[in-house]
Amino acid sequence: MKSEIDPYLEQQYNNRLAVPDFADYIADWFLRSANYRGKSKSYLDQSYGESEREILDIFPTQSASAPIHIFLHGGYWQALSKDWFSFIAEHINQKGECAIIVSYGLCPFVTVSEIIFQIQKATRWILSNASAFGGDTSQVQITGHSAGAHLLAKLVTTDWTQDGFLQPPFQRLNGLSGLYDLQPLVATSINQALQLTSQTSQQVSPLLDNLHHRSNLIELNLLVGDDESDEYKKQSAQLITAWGSEFKGKNETIKGAHHFSILDQFYTDIYQPLPVLRAKR
Repeated sequence: MKSEIDPYLEQQYNNRLAVPDFADYIADWFLRSANYRGKSKSYLDQSYGESEREILDIFPTQSASAPIHIFLHGGYWQALSKDWFSFIAEHINQKGECAIIVSYGLCPFVTVSEIIFQIQKATRWILSNASAFGGDTSQVQITGHSAGAHLLAKLVTTDWTQDGFLQPPFQRLNGLSGLYDLQPLVATSINQALQLTSQTSQQVSPLLDNLHHRSNLIELNLLVGDDESDEYKKQSAQLITAWGSEFKGKNETIKGAHHFSILDQFYTDIYQPLPVLRAKR
């Protein structure tokens, strides 16, 4: 049975409605990304899984052992791919980090749970193959935007001991305009592709997960635009309240930013490269 649309939640979570010129941002990202792929050294369309969209792009530095910076894109788990976000690799490379931009399957062709599994798989692939592209697995930073921030949070709640890590294999996490409780989306048009129910929306919500790991050496930065909806601001505030004592966490509002402009503002004005204090393994 389809859930009825809640007008308040629809307005709060419909980012394209909130930013009338959103299409200009997306078109600009695509053009800038194509330009950077054309002029940079890169290893494109590297497969980390069996399906067509389980691929990633690597933009190495000249260093033989550079910090790794993974980017997880947004699009409400149902749109876009890595090809729109190569422009971010330019910012990352300029700071001396190896950039990795990840694609994943999209709803409704896969479920949100399957996407979470794919991102876990991609992270393991990156850690296993880092030496081939000059990446230092002791220095890993991950940034996720919108749905990508949700996937980033799901990496935090992954049990990494099964992979031989005493602590998660990353040192800094940046969640931009993130969604950490997916229950409100059930009553929005966004759910037409996601097909979430009351039960499955809880299962894929990192805010409701148990934490397998805790470390005050891991930075957790949650950022949201000042011009974003109250619900988006609440989502980041709720997660930092839940996890802030378990990690080195902070929640900040970026002045003058909305859901689309926050990407450039973060990478131009806020983003810092590693190294940071390293977590013990």
